[in-house]
Amino acid sequence: MNSQDLPDPGLNLRPRQDGGPEAAERVKRGSTRNKVIGGVVALALTFVLYQGIVNARVFFYNVDEAIAQQAELGDRTFRMQGTVVAESGTSEGGALVFTVAYNDATAQVRHVGPEPSDLFDLGEPVVVEGHWNGDVFESSQILVKHDESYVEDNPNRVDYNLDTGVG
Repeated sequence: MNSQDLPDPGLNLRPRQDGGPEAAERVKRGSTRNKVIGGVVALALTFVLYQGIVNARVFFYNVDEAIAQQAELGDRTFRMQGTVVAESGTSEGGALVFTVAYNDATAQVRHVGPEPSDLFDLGEPVVVEGHWNGDVFESSQILVKHDESYVEDNPNRVDYNLDTGVG
């Protein structure tokens, strides 16, 4: 070994001993505390995510399925699809009462909530959200299903030319 291989005698390459074992213990305690805090935060986020998913899911049934599973559904909120039957549609004490049908099964619906859109009409398919109250489906929301076909109200009207503004 020659003198070129040896480090500079003024250069100290030994690890520092600042604080001794107490400093190492403080570092160890800090990392354990950070792991515990991180674990608690991860558990809290997992719980919030799980609750959001559970509360956001609303099951969707056809009228015949909802009637068949009425006992299992109990008073849980779900959506039910059917067609408004022509003989129903009366208003009772501020509530809209009508009957929906699907696959030869019918259910009476009592809707208390925002008024349905102008598309709501007898014979139209609807999705009602609510729960069973005895044999009556208590609805809080009505979604009217419609197709995308358009029928002109005034088929004899002259077409309006967008380029010139002349009819």
